[in-house]
Amino acid sequence: MGKLPRSAIEARLAVTLFLLQLEVAHFFGAWQVKKFASFTPSGVAATLQNHNQMDMNMNDHTTEMPVTIESLNEPMHHLDRELLVQDTHVHVPVYAMTAAFLAMIILGLDLSSAVRVLLILLSFAAPFVDFAGLWGAEFFPSHAVFFGGVTVAGGFAMGIAYLIVLIISQKQFWIFRRSYE
Repeated sequence: MGKLPRSAIEARLAVTLFLLQLEVAHFFGAWQVKKFASFTPSGVAATLQNHNQMDMNMNDHTTEMPVTIESLNEPMHHLDRELLVQDTHVHVPVYAMTAAFLAMIILGLDLSSAVRVLLILLSFAAPFVDFAGLWGAEFFPSHAVFFGGVTVAGGFAMGIAYLIVLIISQKQFWIFRRSYE
């Protein structure tokens, strides 16, 4: 364990590019969340609330509607149960594979066992927390703001896990490389 910083340049390059690509995907994922939902617990809760009222209001495209500051903060996208099932079906396996790849990289970094365990747990737990929050808001709408907070925390935890692994690996691979030779 911990031999990745001393590995061949092609191995370090592959890990670097994988992690950078993850960060690009995470950036666009965050942009999508901001565009279609929210980074606030109440915004996530509103995205998961019953969308029938919004559908009824949006069916009439013939009249002008007044725009208020409050209406600009209303989510434009609503996540119903069918879409939540589809998102879970697609995202959870991808998150699991990503966490597994991160775990392999973490195992190769020069870190203490305790730090490795924490980073691996964070990598696998964050997506679980994210989707537990979404499903909690779906099943317990009266607590949707709380579960929205759980979702936001899970999403940020994923980004933090990726970023920590990216920073540590780049420091070990390229910045402090001479100390590993």
